[in-house]
Amino acid sequence: MSDKKEQEFLGKKILQNCRNELYLDFPYLDGAFAGLEYEADSSITSIQTDGEKIYFNPVFLLKKYAEDPETVRHGYLHMLLHCLYLHIFMKPDKDISQWDRDCDSFVEDLIDKAIQEKECHSLKKRWLDDTEVADPGFDDHNLWQRTAEQASGGRRTKEKWERILTYTSQNKTGTRSRAGTQTRNRQEEMDEIYRSKYDYRKFLKQFCRLREEVELDTESFDYIFYHFGMEHYGNLPLIEPLEYKEVNRLEELVIAIDTSGSCSKETVQRFLGETYSILSEKENFFRRMKVYIVQCDCFIQKVDVIHSEEEWKEYSRAVTIQGRGGTDFRPVFELIHQEKERRELKSLRALIYFTDGDGIYPRQKPDYETAFVFLNRTDKMKLVPAWAKCLITGL
Repeated sequence: MSDKKEQEFLGKKILQNCRNELYLDFPYLDGAFAGLEYEADSSITSIQTDGEKIYFNPVFLLKKYAEDPETVRHGYLHMLLHCLYLHIFMKPDKDISQWDRDCDSFVEDLIDKAIQEKECHSLKKRWLDDTEVADPGFDDHNLWQRTAEQASGGRRTKEKWERILTYTSQNKTGTRSRAGTQTRNRQEEMDEIYRSKYDYRKFLKQFCRLREEVELDTESFDYIFYHFGMEHYGNLPLIEPLEYKEVNRLEELVIAIDTSGSCSKETVQRFLGETYSILSEKENFFRRMKVYIVQCDCFIQKVDVIHSEEEWKEYSRAVTIQGRGGTDFRPVFELIHQEKERRELKSLRALIYFTDGDGIYPRQKPDYETAFVFLNRTDKMKLVPAWAKCLITGL
Protein backbone atom coordinates (compact mmCIF):
# COMPACT_ATOMS: atom_id res chain seq x y z
CA MET A 1 0.00 0.00 0.00
CA SER A 2 1.40 3.41 -0.96
CA ASP A 3 1.98 6.06 1.71
CA LYS A 4 -0.95 8.10 0.34
CA LYS A 5 -3.35 5.15 0.41
CA GLU A 6 -2.20 4.23 3.92
CA GLN A 7 -2.77 7.80 5.14
CA GLU A 8 -6.27 7.81 3.65
CA PHE A 9 -7.01 4.43 5.27
CA LEU A 10 -5.73 5.59 8.66
CA GLY A 11 -7.72 8.83 8.37
CA LYS A 12 -10.99 6.93 7.89
CA LYS A 13 -10.11 4.62 10.79
CA ILE A 14 -9.50 7.65 13.01
CA LEU A 15 -12.91 9.13 12.16
CA GLN A 16 -14.61 5.76 12.69
CA ASN A 17 -12.90 5.44 16.05
CA CYS A 18 -13.99 8.98 17.04
CA ARG A 19 -17.55 8.14 16.05
CA ASN A 20 -17.55 4.96 18.15
CA GLU A 21 -16.15 6.76 21.21
CA LEU A 22 -18.67 9.59 20.91
CA TYR A 23 -21.51 7.10 20.52
CA LEU A 24 -20.81 5.78 24.04
CA ASP A 25 -21.62 9.24 25.44
CA PHE A 26 -24.34 10.19 22.93
CA PRO A 27 -26.23 7.02 21.95
CA TYR A 28 -29.30 9.06 20.95
CA LEU A 29 -27.22 10.52 18.08
CA ASP A 30 -26.99 7.14 16.35
CA GLY A 31 -29.00 8.38 13.36
CA ALA A 32 -26.77 11.43 13.01
CA PHE A 33 -23.57 9.35 13.21
CA ALA A 34 -24.89 7.20 10.38
CA GLY A 35 -25.61 10.29 8.28
CA LEU A 36 -22.01 11.07 7.34
CA GLU A 37 -19.50 9.08 5.29
CA TYR A 38 -15.77 9.83 4.99
CA GLU A 39 -13.68 10.84 2.00
CA ALA A 40 -10.01 11.80 1.81
CA ASP A 41 -9.26 14.95 -0.17
CA SER A 42 -5.70 16.24 -0.45
CA SER A 43 -6.88 19.36 -2.28
CA ILE A 44 -8.21 20.85 0.98
CA THR A 45 -6.06 21.92 3.90
CA SER A 46 -8.14 20.73 6.85
CA ILE A 47 -11.51 19.02 7.35
CA GLN A 48 -15.07 19.97 6.36
CA THR A 49 -18.52 18.59 5.61
CA ASP A 50 -21.33 19.16 3.13
CA GLY A 51 -23.92 17.10 5.03
CA GLU A 52 -23.20 13.93 3.04
CA LYS A 53 -19.53 13.32 3.77
CA ILE A 54 -16.72 14.48 6.01
CA TYR A 55 -13.88 15.49 3.70
CA PHE A 56 -10.44 15.41 5.29
CA ASN A 57 -6.85 16.12 4.36
CA PRO A 58 -5.10 12.91 5.50
CA VAL A 59 -1.86 14.60 6.58
CA PHE A 60 -3.76 17.26 8.52
CA LEU A 61 -5.99 14.70 10.26
CA LEU A 62 -3.18 12.33 11.25
CA LYS A 63 -1.14 15.21 12.64
CA LYS A 64 -4.08 16.56 14.68
CA TYR A 65 -4.93 13.13 16.06
CA ALA A 66 -1.33 12.48 17.06
CA GLU A 67 -1.20 15.83 18.89
CA ASP A 68 -4.55 15.53 20.70
CA PRO A 69 -7.20 12.87 19.95
CA GLU A 70 -9.76 14.82 21.98
CA THR A 71 -9.49 17.75 19.56
CA VAL A 72 -10.52 15.49 16.69
CA ARG A 73 -13.39 13.94 18.66
CA HIS A 74 -14.58 17.39 19.68
CA GLY A 75 -14.36 18.63 16.10
CA TYR A 76 -16.26 15.60 14.81
CA LEU A 77 -19.16 16.27 17.18
CA HIS A 78 -18.98 19.99 16.37
CA MET A 79 -19.45 19.32 12.63
CA LEU A 80 -22.16 16.73 13.30
CA LEU A 81 -24.21 19.28 15.25
CA HIS A 82 -23.86 21.82 12.44
CA CYS A 83 -25.53 19.24 10.17
CA LEU A 84 -28.11 18.15 12.73
CA TYR A 85 -29.26 21.72 13.39
CA LEU A 86 -29.25 22.52 9.67
CA HIS A 87 -26.67 25.32 9.80
CA ILE A 88 -25.04 24.17 6.57
CA PHE A 89 -28.32 24.67 4.66
CA MET A 90 -29.12 28.18 5.87
CA LYS A 91 -28.33 31.30 3.87
CA PRO A 92 -26.68 33.88 6.15
CA ASP A 93 -28.64 37.06 6.87
CA LYS A 94 -25.51 38.82 8.11
CA ASP A 95 -21.77 39.05 7.53
CA ILE A 96 -20.40 35.58 6.71
CA SER A 97 -17.70 35.68 9.38
CA GLN A 98 -20.23 36.72 12.03
CA TRP A 99 -22.61 33.99 10.86
CA ASP A 100 -19.83 31.40 11.19
CA ARG A 101 -19.02 32.59 14.71
CA ASP A 102 -22.68 32.52 15.74
CA CYS A 103 -23.14 28.97 14.45
CA ASP A 104 -19.91 27.81 16.11
CA SER A 105 -20.94 29.41 19.39
CA PHE A 106 -24.33 27.70 19.19
CA VAL A 107 -22.97 24.16 18.80
CA GLU A 108 -20.25 24.74 21.37
CA ASP A 109 -22.88 25.78 23.90
CA LEU A 110 -24.73 22.54 23.15
CA ILE A 111 -21.57 20.51 23.68
CA ASP A 112 -20.76 22.32 26.90
CA LYS A 113 -24.31 21.80 28.14
CA ALA A 114 -24.08 18.07 27.42
CA ILE A 115 -20.78 17.87 29.30
CA GLN A 116 -22.26 19.71 32.29
CA GLU A 117 -25.27 17.37 32.45
CA LYS A 118 -23.19 14.20 32.55
CA GLU A 119 -19.62 13.00 32.58
CA CYS A 120 -18.50 12.49 28.99
CA HIS A 121 -15.50 10.20 28.66
CA SER A 122 -14.86 11.23 25.07
CA LEU A 123 -14.80 14.98 25.73
CA LYS A 124 -13.60 17.45 28.31
CA LYS A 125 -15.16 20.81 29.12
CA ARG A 126 -13.59 23.65 27.16
CA TRP A 127 -14.84 27.23 26.91
CA LEU A 128 -14.58 29.48 23.86
CA ASP A 129 -14.61 33.22 23.54
CA ASP A 130 -16.64 35.02 20.88
CA THR A 131 -13.80 35.11 18.36
CA GLU A 132 -12.75 31.46 18.62
CA VAL A 133 -14.09 28.36 16.91
CA ALA A 134 -13.87 24.77 18.13
CA ASP A 135 -10.34 24.49 16.72
CA PRO A 136 -9.16 27.13 14.23
CA GLY A 137 -8.87 25.52 10.80
CA PHE A 138 -10.44 22.21 11.84
CA ASP A 139 -14.06 22.80 10.87
CA ASP A 140 -13.93 24.61 7.53
CA HIS A 141 -17.30 26.12 6.49
CA ASN A 142 -16.37 26.60 2.83
CA LEU A 143 -18.85 23.97 1.60
CA TRP A 144 -21.82 25.45 3.43
CA GLN A 145 -22.79 28.07 0.87
CA ARG A 146 -22.49 25.59 -1.98
CA THR A 147 -24.70 23.11 -0.11
CA ALA A 148 -27.29 25.81 0.65
CA GLU A 149 -27.44 26.84 -3.02
CA GLN A 150 -27.67 23.35 -4.50
CA ALA A 151 -31.04 22.61 -6.07
CA SER A 152 -32.23 19.00 -5.89
CA GLY A 153 -29.12 17.61 -4.21
CA GLY A 154 -29.16 20.22 -1.47
CA ARG A 155 -32.87 19.69 -0.84
CA ARG A 156 -32.44 15.92 -0.52
CA THR A 157 -29.57 16.34 1.93
CA LYS A 158 -31.53 18.87 3.98
CA GLU A 159 -34.59 16.62 4.06
CA LYS A 160 -32.37 13.78 5.26
CA TRP A 161 -31.10 15.84 8.20
CA GLU A 162 -34.58 17.10 9.02
CA ARG A 163 -35.65 13.45 9.37
CA ILE A 164 -32.59 12.69 11.46
CA LEU A 165 -33.33 15.70 13.71
CA THR A 166 -36.89 14.48 14.30
CA TYR A 167 -35.67 10.94 14.99
CA THR A 168 -32.97 12.21 17.36
CA SER A 169 -35.43 14.34 19.34
CA GLN A 170 -37.73 11.34 19.80
CA ASN A 171 -34.80 9.08 20.63
CA LYS A 172 -33.40 11.46 23.24
CA THR A 173 -36.67 11.98 25.11
CA GLY A 174 -37.59 8.30 25.04
CA THR A 175 -40.93 8.61 23.26
CA ARG A 176 -40.48 5.00 22.20
CA SER A 177 -40.30 3.84 25.82
CA ARG A 178 -42.80 1.39 27.18
CA ALA A 179 -46.15 2.88 28.20
CA GLY A 180 -48.75 1.80 30.75
CA THR A 181 -46.46 1.38 33.74
CA GLN A 182 -48.89 3.09 36.11
CA THR A 183 -52.48 2.31 37.02
CA ARG A 184 -55.18 4.50 35.53
CA ASN A 185 -56.30 5.99 38.84
CA ARG A 186 -52.76 6.81 39.91
CA GLN A 187 -52.02 8.39 36.53
CA GLU A 188 -55.17 10.49 36.63
CA GLU A 189 -54.30 11.66 40.13
CA MET A 190 -50.80 12.66 39.07
CA ASP A 191 -52.12 14.40 35.96
CA GLU A 192 -54.53 16.45 38.04
CA ILE A 193 -51.77 17.57 40.42
CA TYR A 194 -49.58 18.36 37.43
CA ARG A 195 -52.25 20.44 35.68
CA SER A 196 -52.84 22.42 38.85
CA LYS A 197 -49.15 23.23 39.19
CA TYR A 198 -48.53 24.11 35.55
CA ASP A 199 -51.77 25.77 34.50
CA TYR A 200 -51.24 28.12 31.54
CA ARG A 201 -54.59 29.89 31.96
CA LYS A 202 -53.91 30.84 35.60
CA PHE A 203 -50.45 32.11 34.73
CA LEU A 204 -51.67 34.37 31.93
CA LYS A 205 -54.52 35.84 33.94
CA GLN A 206 -52.30 36.87 36.83
CA PHE A 207 -50.62 39.48 34.63
CA CYS A 208 -53.73 41.53 34.06
CA ARG A 209 -53.00 45.06 35.21
CA LEU A 210 -55.40 47.50 36.85
CA ARG A 211 -55.66 50.64 34.71
CA GLU A 212 -58.14 53.41 33.87
CA GLU A 213 -59.72 53.49 30.42
CA VAL A 214 -62.04 55.94 28.75
CA GLU A 215 -65.28 54.03 29.04
CA LEU A 216 -68.77 54.63 30.46
CA ASP A 217 -68.83 53.05 33.89
CA THR A 218 -72.43 51.87 34.11
CA GLU A 219 -71.82 50.10 37.42
CA SER A 220 -70.81 53.06 39.58
CA PHE A 221 -73.86 55.35 39.46
CA ASP A 222 -77.47 55.01 40.59
CA TYR A 223 -80.02 54.66 37.79
CA ILE A 224 -82.85 55.82 40.14
CA PHE A 225 -81.36 59.30 40.62
CA TYR A 226 -80.40 59.47 36.96
CA HIS A 227 -83.98 58.64 35.90
CA PHE A 228 -85.45 61.05 38.47
CA GLY A 229 -83.43 63.97 37.12
CA MET A 230 -84.27 63.20 33.50
CA GLU A 231 -88.00 62.95 34.34
CA HIS A 232 -88.40 66.07 36.55
CA TYR A 233 -85.78 68.45 35.14
CA GLY A 234 -85.87 67.72 31.45
CA ASN A 235 -82.58 66.61 29.94
CA LEU A 236 -80.66 67.26 33.14
CA PRO A 237 -79.51 64.06 34.81
CA LEU A 238 -78.71 64.42 38.51
CA ILE A 239 -75.68 62.10 38.21
CA GLU A 240 -73.57 61.65 35.09
CA PRO A 241 -71.99 58.25 34.56
CA LEU A 242 -68.24 58.24 35.11
CA GLU A 243 -66.17 58.51 31.94
CA TYR A 244 -63.30 56.47 33.38
CA LYS A 245 -63.44 52.92 34.56
CA GLU A 246 -60.80 50.79 36.23
CA VAL A 247 -60.31 47.54 34.33
CA ASN A 248 -57.94 44.58 34.50
CA ARG A 249 -56.21 44.07 31.19
CA LEU A 250 -52.85 42.91 29.92
CA GLU A 251 -50.89 45.91 28.70
CA GLU A 252 -47.83 44.44 26.96
CA LEU A 253 -46.87 40.88 26.16
CA VAL A 254 -44.15 39.03 24.24
CA ILE A 255 -44.97 35.64 22.76
CA ALA A 256 -42.05 33.68 21.35
CA ILE A 257 -42.52 30.63 19.14
CA ASP A 258 -39.80 28.01 18.84
CA THR A 259 -39.61 27.30 15.10
CA SER A 260 -36.81 24.74 15.29
CA GLY A 261 -38.99 22.05 13.76
CA SER A 262 -41.02 20.99 16.79
CA CYS A 263 -43.94 23.37 16.14
CA SER A 264 -46.05 23.02 13.00
CA LYS A 265 -48.29 25.75 11.61
CA GLU A 266 -51.37 23.94 12.90
CA THR A 267 -49.89 23.58 16.39
CA VAL A 268 -48.96 27.27 16.51
CA GLN A 269 -52.46 28.25 15.36
CA ARG A 270 -53.98 26.16 18.17
CA PHE A 271 -51.64 27.77 20.70
CA LEU A 272 -52.50 31.28 19.50
CA GLY A 273 -56.18 30.38 19.56
CA GLU A 274 -55.94 29.18 23.17
CA THR A 275 -54.02 32.34 24.16
CA TYR A 276 -56.58 34.54 22.43
CA SER A 277 -59.49 32.82 24.17
CA ILE A 278 -57.88 33.56 27.56
CA LEU A 279 -56.98 37.16 26.78
CA SER A 280 -60.32 38.01 25.22
CA GLU A 281 -62.34 36.93 28.25
CA LYS A 282 -64.09 39.87 29.92
CA GLU A 283 -61.58 42.74 30.04
CA ASN A 284 -58.19 41.16 29.55
CA PHE A 285 -57.23 43.13 26.44
CA PHE A 286 -56.75 46.87 26.05
CA ARG A 287 -58.37 48.30 22.95
CA ARG A 288 -54.88 49.12 21.68
CA MET A 289 -52.69 46.39 23.14
CA LYS A 290 -49.06 45.73 22.17
CA VAL A 291 -48.17 42.09 21.65
CA TYR A 292 -44.86 41.00 20.13
CA ILE A 293 -44.99 37.64 18.36
CA VAL A 294 -41.44 36.46 17.73
CA GLN A 295 -40.44 33.43 15.68
CA CYS A 296 -37.03 32.09 16.63
CA ASP A 297 -34.99 28.93 16.16
CA CYS A 298 -31.31 29.61 16.88
CA PHE A 299 -31.76 33.14 15.49
CA ILE A 300 -34.63 35.61 15.33
CA GLN A 301 -36.56 34.73 12.16
CA LYS A 302 -39.56 37.06 12.25
CA VAL A 303 -41.05 39.72 14.54
CA ASP A 304 -44.64 40.92 14.34
CA VAL A 305 -46.25 43.51 16.60
CA ILE A 306 -50.00 43.15 17.15
CA HIS A 307 -52.06 46.18 18.22
CA SER A 308 -55.66 45.00 17.96
CA GLU A 309 -57.84 41.94 18.10
CA GLU A 310 -58.37 42.20 14.35
CA GLU A 311 -54.62 42.08 13.72
CA TRP A 312 -54.33 39.11 16.09
CA LYS A 313 -57.00 37.15 14.22
CA GLU A 314 -55.45 37.94 10.85
CA TYR A 315 -51.99 36.88 12.06
CA SER A 316 -53.33 33.61 13.48
CA ARG A 317 -55.18 32.83 10.27
CA ALA A 318 -52.26 33.47 7.90
CA VAL A 319 -49.26 32.60 10.11
CA THR A 320 -46.27 31.06 8.30
CA ILE A 321 -43.50 29.33 10.20
CA GLN A 322 -39.93 30.45 9.47
CA GLY A 323 -36.83 28.74 10.78
CA ARG A 324 -36.41 24.97 11.28
CA GLY A 325 -32.86 25.27 12.60
CA GLY A 326 -31.63 24.47 16.12
CA THR A 327 -33.05 26.05 19.26
CA ASP A 328 -31.43 28.92 21.14
CA PHE A 329 -33.73 30.84 23.49
CA ARG A 330 -31.28 33.69 24.16
CA PRO A 331 -31.91 35.82 21.02
CA VAL A 332 -35.50 36.51 22.16
CA PHE A 333 -34.28 37.81 25.52
CA GLU A 334 -31.73 39.98 23.72
CA LEU A 335 -34.47 41.36 21.46
CA ILE A 336 -36.60 42.28 24.47
CA HIS A 337 -33.62 44.03 26.06
CA GLN A 338 -33.11 46.07 22.90
CA GLU A 339 -36.80 47.01 22.70
CA LYS A 340 -36.78 48.13 26.33
CA GLU A 341 -33.68 50.20 25.70
CA ARG A 342 -35.50 51.86 22.78
CA ARG A 343 -38.55 52.41 25.03
CA GLU A 344 -40.71 50.38 22.65
CA LEU A 345 -41.54 48.12 25.58
CA LYS A 346 -42.27 50.15 28.71
CA SER A 347 -44.30 47.92 31.01
CA LEU A 348 -43.58 44.34 29.96
CA ARG A 349 -44.49 41.89 32.68
CA ALA A 350 -44.35 38.54 30.94
CA LEU A 351 -42.67 36.54 28.18
CA ILE A 352 -44.39 33.37 27.00
CA TYR A 353 -42.15 30.98 25.06
CA PHE A 354 -43.94 28.18 23.21
CA THR A 355 -41.45 25.33 22.71
CA ASP A 356 -40.53 21.68 23.10
CA GLY A 357 -37.92 22.79 25.64
CA ASP A 358 -34.74 21.47 24.04
CA GLY A 359 -32.41 24.43 23.56
CA ILE A 360 -29.94 26.86 25.12
CA TYR A 361 -31.37 28.91 27.99
CA PRO A 362 -30.16 32.25 29.37
CA ARG A 363 -28.23 31.93 32.61
CA GLN A 364 -29.72 34.98 34.36
CA LYS A 365 -33.30 35.77 35.29
CA PRO A 366 -34.73 38.84 33.48
CA ASP A 367 -36.78 41.55 35.20
CA TYR A 368 -40.06 40.11 33.89
CA GLU A 369 -41.75 36.76 34.39
CA THR A 370 -40.90 34.06 31.89
CA ALA A 371 -42.88 30.94 31.12
CA PHE A 372 -41.88 28.13 28.78
CA VAL A 373 -45.09 26.60 27.48
CA PHE A 374 -45.36 22.95 26.42
CA LEU A 375 -48.09 21.06 24.65
CA ASN A 376 -47.79 18.10 26.99
CA ARG A 377 -45.79 16.95 29.96
CA THR A 378 -42.27 15.99 28.89
CA ASP A 379 -38.90 15.21 30.45
CA LYS A 380 -37.50 18.27 28.68
CA MET A 381 -39.30 20.41 31.24
CA LYS A 382 -36.47 19.48 33.60
CA LEU A 383 -34.11 21.56 31.43
CA VAL A 384 -36.00 24.81 32.13
CA PRO A 385 -34.05 27.07 34.57
CA ALA A 386 -35.33 27.37 38.13
CA TRP A 387 -36.15 31.07 37.64
CA ALA A 388 -38.65 30.34 34.84
CA LYS A 389 -42.01 28.59 34.91
CA CYS A 390 -43.07 25.46 33.06
CA LEU A 391 -46.63 25.52 31.77
CA ILE A 392 -48.86 23.22 29.74
CA THR A 393 -51.50 24.42 27.33
CA GLY A 394 -53.47 21.17 27.33
CA LEU A 395 -54.30 21.56 23.64
